[in-house]
Amino acid sequence: MNTFNIIQGVIFDMGRTLLVFNGDQNAVEAQGARDTAHWLRTKKRIKVDEAALAAAILSARADGMRRAAETQAGFQMRDAILAAFHAVDAPKRAELLVEQATRIFFQREEDRHEPVPGAIETLKTLYGENLKLGLLSNATDDALIQRLINRFGFRPYLSPVFSSAGVGWQKPNAEPFLLIADRWGISPEHIAVVGDRLDADILGAQNAGMHSVLVTYAESPSNAANRHITPDITIDSVVKLPTALAQL
Repeated sequence: MNTFNIIQGVIFDMGRTLLVFNGDQNAVEAQGARDTAHWLRTKKRIKVDEAALAAAILSARADGMRRAAETQAGFQMRDAILAAFHAVDAPKRAELLVEQATRIFFQREEDRHEPVPGAIETLKTLYGENLKLGLLSNATDDALIQRLINRFGFRPYLSPVFSSAGVGWQKPNAEPFLLIADRWGISPEHIAVVGDRLDADILGAQNAGMHSVLVTYAESPSNAANRHITPDITIDSVVKLPTALAQL
């Protein structure tokens, strides 16, 4: 039985909310680009300049993410890799390897994730209260998000698991939040959004007419410039979420 007064469903962010990334993001992405170029040339015998391809991958990724931030449209890393292939005049058959190349690019990043303390216990607690639980992540590869959710045992508690790459909208656009609400058959005013970013999770919740909970365990660096966006509740650990939801 749901013992909460208002909340019937919870939409979680992933990064810095349920999972934390350990490492320097820029350095890991740069290595991922080098890994991809090296794999393509040595394992798949595609004739390319490794350094040029790695640089083109990073450039296309940066351009795509910049456009996504401006338009709130979903961006897929596979498109950046395809653009990089074209930029360095890679042989046409390289395009047939784009899905595998995308996985190579993200392999090091995937290996550096781990659950935040208390994440799985919190999901179990809320699931036991018959709350609907889902996930919405701004991400450039839906397959990566799905693998991580499976890897850390979150799948039984979260449905749906959406990414901006998969649904075509990026937070804070209201559309992906409302898509989840419609799937659940729950009005937005009975849903809480939980995340670490003021400009994505909290603003997205507000745009969709939902409640918002900011988690500051590993707070996003972008929050310093967005303090004018105010969450309903702020907690420093996801384990405090059940108590916070009861206050709404």
